Amino acid sequence: MNATNTRYALRAGILLLLLPLGFSCGETPPGGTTPGPEPEPEVELPPPLDPLPPVHLTTTDRFATSSQCGQCHFAGPETTVMHDAAGNDISPVYLWRSSMMGFAARDPYYLAVFGEELVAHSGREAFVEKTCTRCHAPAGSEEQAQAGGHLTFDALVAGDGKEAHLARDGVTCTLCHQIADDGLGKTQSFGGGFVIGYEREIYGPHLVPKVDPMQLIVNYTPTASAHITKSEVCATCHTVLVPIMKGDQRVGDFLEQAPYLEWKNSTFAAGVPCATCHLPTQDGAKVDISSPIAKFPEGLGARTPYGQHRFSGGNAYMLRILADNVEWTGAGVAPEELEQSAARAEAHVAEGAVVKILSASMQGSALAVEVQVENHAGHKFPTGYPSRRAWIHLRAEGAGGEVLFESGAFDATGALVDRKGARLDRSDSVLPHHDVVTKESDVQVYEAIAKDATGAPTHRPLASVGFVKDNRLLPLGWSSADPWIDWIGPVGVAGDGTFQPGFDRVTYAIEGGAAVRRVTVELLYQSVRPTELDTLARVPHPAAVRFSGMASARPSIPLVAAQALIEL
Repeated sequence: MNATNTRYALRAGILLLLLPLGFSCGETPPGGTTPGPEPEPEVELPPPLDPLPPVHLTTTDRFATSSQCGQCHFAGPETTVMHDAAGNDISPVYLWRSSMMGFAARDPYYLAVFGEELVAHSGREAFVEKTCTRCHAPAGSEEQAQAGGHLTFDALVAGDGKEAHLARDGVTCTLCHQIADDGLGKTQSFGGGFVIGYEREIYGPHLVPKVDPMQLIVNYTPTASAHITKSEVCATCHTVLVPIMKGDQRVGDFLEQAPYLEWKNSTFAAGVPCATCHLPTQDGAKVDISSPIAKFPEGLGARTPYGQHRFSGGNAYMLRILADNVEWTGAGVAPEELEQSAARAEAHVAEGAVVKILSASMQGSALAVEVQVENHAGHKFPTGYPSRRAWIHLRAEGAGGEVLFESGAFDATGALVDRKGARLDRSDSVLPHHDVVTKESDVQVYEAIAKDATGAPTHRPLASVGFVKDNRLLPLGWSSADPWIDWIGPVGVAGDGTFQPGFDRVTYAIEGGAAVRRVTVELLYQSVRPTELDTLARVPHPAAVRFSGMASARPSIPLVAAQALIEL
């Protein structure tokens, strides 16, 4: 079945009956006495999205697929260049191809949300497609825009035209390295407002590049320009402005993601650009890397700094789903490479946060435990797509190891639960920010939750008009006088004087605390909330059906970003 037939075969699928997201019908919700909502109606689902086609070698007047670049910038086993001191392949194309940048257009979660928006905006598919492909499939999007059209969902997942192959190549080499120093860092550059010229100049940071090989092989001219290492290049797609529409009229913008603006409002902006952490120039031993940047021609001199194109972020979960389903992606990347990329992402998250137990003392009959969570990242923690969250998991045990108090436990799906297993998080409600926790059903969750025009929580980007909650940890140096503060300021933390730039403190009051002998604290991180997976499982679109099947086989279990313990 081709993509067009699959897309519209919405009544030819299977039936799926899901119970309410928070708890089963008739159960008492946590902290309340009213019965749960009625069961959701049956949803008729289409067949899952077909496997994605591979990317064929493609060139146009401006772009080329990554395989062209890989002729020289992919090391492989036959050469020793572009390897670190430990012998690891650090060639740009090799590292990039197993990153979420390389899989930006093949990310099944992205395609599922894309499909959900198409269902929600039936009859306005062009608007959705233009909005959703600009940064995930930028070369294909730009290629179609040049021709006066736009990249469609069907072309992205099944097309065979040049724009389709460029699109499926994700955030490809010739897109990023051709972004001109034109309006960077300004509002017009956000939301995919990059400018690509027609000069076929490939920008890099190294002075006096050798131009002949690249001109001969791929008809590009390597050009030295310092702007390519600046955060403003990343900001073009990582400052996501989503249009707020009223009918066919754009009435505003929703700032869905703003890591660049968060970084600008931090101490890191003074000299630690995005590339310092996401394209590190040191190896695992923290030694500066020096290597030729290509295997052809032989005898090229070593370059320093040498940025590893890891693009590590916070999405180990999705990288492992890709590893599980690599044949479906059509990318031709070994599962082992994706697993390595996932491990790097986990290590990257762990570098971004610290948790400490500052004190534990009896106050009356309660044990007061003061916990401090620190943000060591150059932006909010977590940042990026608003499905991400982190939370404090605190566990107090008695002399025999018995659990006396636990806040932040999770079940086999990664959902927050109390000690009896009752679900605490729901898609139609918001867990509040806490300064003091006195009940096990209270959990300190750091997250951004969008709201729709009615003020209700939503996970859909094109339904969002702002945030109903944003208590993500602020970076050091954060200032409330920032010019973008109305857009990026925290939401829902009023009155908490210990929520500060670089850290947050939470006090846990544990009744009967005299019996506590050990307290363990973990900061858990999750890139996709189970509530969003639950919602997508009911979306009648082939991409959502496909992703839901993948996610059901690998639940969204959080990773431990930081931990601490104290013996009493």
